[in-house]
Amino acid sequence: MNTLIGGAMLAIAIVLIVVGRPNRDGIQPKFLRFEAALVLYPPIVLSFIGLGAAVLISGLLAN
Repeated sequence: MNTLIGGAMLAIAIVLIVVGRPNRDGIQPKFLRFEAALVLYPPIVLSFIGLGAAVLISGLLAN
């Protein structure tokens, strides 16, 4: 169960990274254009990466 949750969290992190990338002209997505998003979005992505990796590794070592 932990491996599934860890994999899902890492998949969510990858989706957040892909969705948050600017286009070829360098224009940010609409939801990242306000100033607070530059402070809030990276820690959310890093939290999903860190917690997902921790849960995935924990699930793999428990079996």
